[in-house]
Amino acid sequence: MRVVATVVALALFPATAYADMMERRTARIIRNAGHWCDRVSDLQLDKRKSTPERRVVLVTCYDVRHFVQYELVVGGDNKVRSIKKM
Repeated sequence: MRVVATVVALALFPATAYADMMERRTARIIRNAGHWCDRVSDLQLDKRKSTPERRVVLVTCYDVRHFVQYELVVGGDNKVRSIKKM
């Protein structure tokens, strides 16, 4: 049943809409932690530093005036454990 719900959700929302939602959610998490991030322009998994129980995501926040990169550590429960400005 869960697989069917996932397939239906993917059919209703194109990958670009899902990516936009994830970028907005990530920017909100960074701002709520007290950092600047108006718009996420790139998200990448750091495969060298990541493990199955601890993923490291490199986030680039960019608008015309500002450029900042952050390293987010995400736990196995998909909650952000730390945010470090690069």
